[in-house]
Amino acid sequence: MKQLMRCLYCGLLQDEPAGVKECARCGGELSFESQPARRQGDSYLLAQLELDQVQAPAGRNVDRYLLATLVTPVEVPAEHAAPKTSGRPPINLTVVLDNSGSMAGAKLEQAKQAVRQSLQYLVEGDSLGLVIFSSTVRCVLQPTSINSHVRRTVESALDEIGPTGMTALDGGLEMGIGRCLEQPRTTNLVMLLSDGQANVGETDLEIIGQRAWGGRQKGLVVSALGIGADYNEALMSEIANQGGGRFYHLSDAAKIPSYLAGELGEAANVAARQAVLEIELPTGAALIPLSSAYPAEQVNNKVRVAIGDIACDQELEIPLRLTLYAQSAGARLGVTGQVLYSSPASHPLASSFNRVTVRFVTSESFELRQGLALPVAEKVMPHLRASYVLGVNRAAAINPERARKVADQDAETLRLYARLLGDDQAVAMEEDLTTSLNMFAASPIQAKRSVQDAHIVGRRLRDFLKDK
Repeated sequence: MKQLMRCLYCGLLQDEPAGVKECARCGGELSFESQPARRQGDSYLLAQLELDQVQAPAGRNVDRYLLATLVTPVEVPAEHAAPKTSGRPPINLTVVLDNSGSMAGAKLEQAKQAVRQSLQYLVEGDSLGLVIFSSTVRCVLQPTSINSHVRRTVESALDEIGPTGMTALDGGLEMGIGRCLEQPRTTNLVMLLSDGQANVGETDLEIIGQRAWGGRQKGLVVSALGIGADYNEALMSEIANQGGGRFYHLSDAAKIPSYLAGELGEAANVAARQAVLEIELPTGAALIPLSSAYPAEQVNNKVRVAIGDIACDQELEIPLRLTLYAQSAGARLGVTGQVLYSSPASHPLASSFNRVTVRFVTSESFELRQGLALPVAEKVMPHLRASYVLGVNRAAAINPERARKVADQDAETLRLYARLLGDDQAVAMEEDLTTSLNMFAASPIQAKRSVQDAHIVGRRLRDFLKDK
C-alpha cells in the first residue's frame, strides 16, 4: 500500500509516486506525511497550506499567495461536543430590526415573521433580544432567557411594530450590540436587518464598521441582511466584515425567514471556536489576508490571523499574500504554522500546517510561469476578484472620486495574475472587469449581488434556500 507524501514546496498531498520522488504538480521535493491529515493528538480540524508558485527570481521582492484550507467534520466527536441536553452550547441572539417607513408592507411583515420563526430554533438556556430603529431607537425586548412566557411576549411585541420615520441604523446597531453583551452565552449573535441608507445620527461607513468591530472584540458575531434594492451594500458589507459575520442580499422579502433561520442554525452548529492561524515566516517576510474579515497581527516572524468560529461540515479557504524580500539565487524560504481553536466543549486544540517553500533562481533564467502550481493559482484567482469587488464598492461609498483610481490599481493586480494563468484567462479577465464596472454603475441590484457573491467566495457562505 502506497504511503501519502507531501510536497515541501507547493504543499500538495499525494500518493507515493513510482520512481523519482517529485511532486506531480510543481516538481518539488516530496516527504512522507508523518502526521496523517496534519492533525495533532485528538484534534479533528484538518489544516493544509498550499503555495501558488514555488519559484521566484533572485534579486527581486516578490509576492506569492498562500492558501490555508481548514476542513471541519460533519459532526464534532462526542468527547468534544458541548455538554448540553440540547446538543449545542446556548445562543444569545439579538435582532436589530429596521422599522422605518420604507420597510412598510411585505418587508417588515417578513422580517417580523423571521423573528417569530427564530423562536423555533431557540431553547431553554438561550436568550433573545429585539431592538427596532426608525428615526429613533427602542429596545422592544431586553435579552431574556427563553421560556413559554417570553415566546408569548415576543409574539405580542411583534404585533405592535409598524413602519414609521427614517433610518437611525447606527443607533440601532449600537443598542443591539450593547444589549447583546448584557446576556452573554457561548454563542453571541447580532443580526441586523435593514432595507435603507443610514440617514439619522452617524452615517460614516468606517465609524459604523468600527462599532461592529468593537462588538467582535467583545465576543459577538455581527451579521447583516440587506433587503430590497435601496440599502447601502457597502455599509452592510462593512458591518459584516468588521463584525466577523455574514452579509446577505435579499431582493425578495419572502426569503428573509429562511436566511435568518439558516444563520441561526449555522451559529448553533459550530465545530471550531475562535480559530486563529499562527503562521511562521522567514526573516523579513510579511503576510496579509486578502479578506478584511480576517484581521491579522504580525510580531517579528509570527503572524496571527483571527478566523473566528467555523461551522461543522465546512471547507474554508483563506488566501494570504506573502511578501518576500529579495534573495540570492539558491535561497529557500519556508513557511509553516498551526491553527489553534477550541472545541464546543471548550477544549483547546491545535492542528499543524505542512511546510511550503519558495526557491529563488537566477533572474535571467526565471520565466513567468516557472514553478506555478496551477490548481492553487486557479483557487486564488476568484479570491483576488472578490477582493477587487469589495474594495471598489467600499471605495465608492467612502470617496467616489478616488474609487476609479482604486479600481484601476486593483484591476492591474488582477490582470497580472490572470496572465500567470494563461492568455485565455487574461482575455477573459479583461472582459470581466469591463462588464463588472459597467454593471456596478448601471444596476444597484447587480452591485448588491456582486458584493454578496464576493462574500460567498471569501467566507464560503451557504445559500440557505439551495441547501433546503
